[in-house]
Amino acid sequence: DSERALLNYLLTKLYKIDADIIVGHDLAGYTIELLVNRLSFHKVPNWSRLGRLKRSVVPSTKGKGQIERIALTGRLLCDVKTSAKELIRSRSYDLDTLCQNVLHFKEGKRTELSDEDFRYAFCNGGTLIDAVWHLMSDASYVLRIFFELNILPLALQITNIAGNVMSRTLMGGRSERNEFLLLHAFYSKDYILPDKEFRKSVAKEDIDLADGTTMETLNTKSSRKKPSYAGGLVLDPKVGFYDDLILLMDFNSLYPSIIQEYNICFTTIPVYQITMEDSFTDTYNRYFPNENVERGILPTEIRKLVESRKGVKEILKKDSTLTPEQRAQYDIRQMALKLTANSMYGCLGFTHSRFYAKPLAALVTAKGREILMNTKKMVESYGYDVIYGDTDSIMINTKTKQYDQVYQIGRKIKSEVNKCYKQVELDIDGVFKFMLLLKKKKYAAVSLTKLPNGELFEKREMKGLDIVRRDWSQLSAEAGKFVLKQILSDQSRDDRIESIHGYLENIRQDLEAGKVPLTLLTVTKQLTKSPEDYVDSKALPHVQVALRINKSSSKRFKQGDTVSYVICLDGTNNPATQRAYHIDELKSNNNLTIDTEYYLSQQVHPVIARLCDPIDGTDAATIARCLGLDPTKYKRQVYESGDVDEDEGTFGKKDEEKFKDCEKFSFICKREECGAENVVDHPIRKLDNGVELLFLEHCSNRECTLRPIEYLPMIQNKLHLRVRAHIQKYSEGWLRCEDSTCDYRSNVINMNFEKAYPVCQMCGQSTMRREITSFQLYNQLCYYSYMFDINKATQKPIKYEPEVVAAYKKVYDQMAQILSQNRCSIINLGLLFSQLMGN
Repeated sequence: DSERALLNYLLTKLYKIDADIIVGHDLAGYTIELLVNRLSFHKVPNWSRLGRLKRSVVPSTKGKGQIERIALTGRLLCDVKTSAKELIRSRSYDLDTLCQNVLHFKEGKRTELSDEDFRYAFCNGGTLIDAVWHLMSDASYVLRIFFELNILPLALQITNIAGNVMSRTLMGGRSERNEFLLLHAFYSKDYILPDKEFRKSVAKEDIDLADGTTMETLNTKSSRKKPSYAGGLVLDPKVGFYDDLILLMDFNSLYPSIIQEYNICFTTIPVYQITMEDSFTDTYNRYFPNENVERGILPTEIRKLVESRKGVKEILKKDSTLTPEQRAQYDIRQMALKLTANSMYGCLGFTHSRFYAKPLAALVTAKGREILMNTKKMVESYGYDVIYGDTDSIMINTKTKQYDQVYQIGRKIKSEVNKCYKQVELDIDGVFKFMLLLKKKKYAAVSLTKLPNGELFEKREMKGLDIVRRDWSQLSAEAGKFVLKQILSDQSRDDRIESIHGYLENIRQDLEAGKVPLTLLTVTKQLTKSPEDYVDSKALPHVQVALRINKSSSKRFKQGDTVSYVICLDGTNNPATQRAYHIDELKSNNNLTIDTEYYLSQQVHPVIARLCDPIDGTDAATIARCLGLDPTKYKRQVYESGDVDEDEGTFGKKDEEKFKDCEKFSFICKREECGAENVVDHPIRKLDNGVELLFLEHCSNRECTLRPIEYLPMIQNKLHLRVRAHIQKYSEGWLRCEDSTCDYRSNVINMNFEKAYPVCQMCGQSTMRREITSFQLYNQLCYYSYMFDINKATQKPIKYEPEVVAAYKKVYDQMAQILSQNRCSIINLGLLFSQLMGN
């Protein structure tokens, strides 16, 4: 009849059952902490019955996992949310999403009860029974996920391999498992290991400067800091759509294999002798030990793991007497061995690991880059085209459509490459029928697999695309999947484009009619830290939602959680990032409506435009038109070349294309009775009756008698002011993020560059590009110059009055002088080498 009595009843039940393991969802960091806080609030004396060790002081520390560790001493805690993050990939790890991904529930089968629903449940017996039934159902779902993922037996196998404590294995943390495995290995060889450092203050990092000196800087984001050494090599992709068969080859466990191949270990390489200077990339090979050096601890342990896994897989393959239970146990063990072996390299590069050694990690990645580059050169020497490569894999355009022939090519390359190494092994990973390669780490393809009966099985694969990222709505994902299905199909080009455009028009109609379910409009994003720790929460919609929900509801978002939200119209003029609301807020507030324009312009359009970028027949402007958006906002201004040919000839079609995006020059007639605006878009003004007139000879108003040539100084002054305005606009140096969904604008350059472009300070993903490039400025000035080049006015041989020719030449010379001072993208080689030639 009270919360205190209910808590006492729970403790009594738990004490009588005396459970060895407690299984639940979102226990760590929320449920157990909330339970302990309520026990403390009501001053329940036997609160320590949560665990098996009697305590008197209620834990209050805020350290990660500390409350759970103290309160549940003597019992194992299994949080299926924590375990699922390691074992499967998912857009979100809330219970509803896990039920769909692991238990294959249909959307809507499990209902989510809000705080208001639970309060209402206590109104009568019927609703209370329904609420209890809902909680019991959730408990059964959690238990089914627990068994489906084999969480407990897998944790047991990993604990046996690593030699750590099982309670810590269940709480995640691969680094700690690797530490224990290596601790046992080094201890068995009589090595004394350094104590692990627990940094309470901000970590300090040594930053290598260009002059070879080092400086200590505070690493304010140490947990998310990128490695301070070069990682894996990513080859520049040859962007495009491929309908020839693409061969995918990769190295099996490249980094663990390199450690074994080159005997990389603390016991074989004096780490303190490795200097991480700029010359490291050229001299790293001299640090590798000789072949006669005894095998190190690290490669030996990795070899044991690899050999053990091979042995287990051999048993699974050959022993036909195994029962289903035995087969499942062996499969779990080989998975545990794989997870442990593949994470061994990570302990060298993880700054908080006891075995952190940046020089050794740099040696491994440097050799990996060398191996990938040598493989690329070998493949190209055979006449094949490497279209992409990433760390341990390469993609080869075989220029054939015969599946068997592709495998012959693969076997030949595999044989030749593997002759160069003892432990490093290249293998065929797959064959792609179609491939859409967009940029680094972003592609989609249709893979081919030959079945035992000889048939070819097709399957679509995606990597790094917006539609597989969690921070895009399901509507964007579904639209992207449909478009990919059309692109990666056997349809003709016209049929593909037609079906894509028709589908986009249907999306617009459904959104405007309110037929799109809220689940498709939901955007999910993970909290990388506690919501209260974000500095600029106004620019982060998921943080704003989390802060509001934490204040108004018993539900609490914390670091690592994924927050779901929708963008709504709320009657304010705030940007979309400040109009994010949780679905529960939308359902309970009648003043909120879905912002359809946001979803069309910021969710659907960017995803589809990127996918269709290499496809002929459509572009960003056409896609915008299908979605009911303004196509002029999405016209791309791409200049393939910065060359300007000043001797092109007459003002023809090529010049019209070149200057189509330039600002037109205009001036007002000086005659007070006229005041007509003269817009100059061509050296000649062509009348409706076909008559051609020079614009300096006649006003655009046919009835005006004042010739523009008579007030030429005013025209020159107006032109000079327009030129200065363009130069000033260019000099302001405004940059804009190339990602239309971010659209961040600034004239401050970020010191973090990706190739030649600064990285966006807002999204941190895309690069910043100049709003006005040097070529655009030069092209604009050239346009003004062409307007007054009377020699390019017409192809007909016409003799003009000397006064008119002189007027045009005067303005043309004025522009020539300005152009000579602003040739930002033009180099005069004659002037450049004049001193050498003695001129």
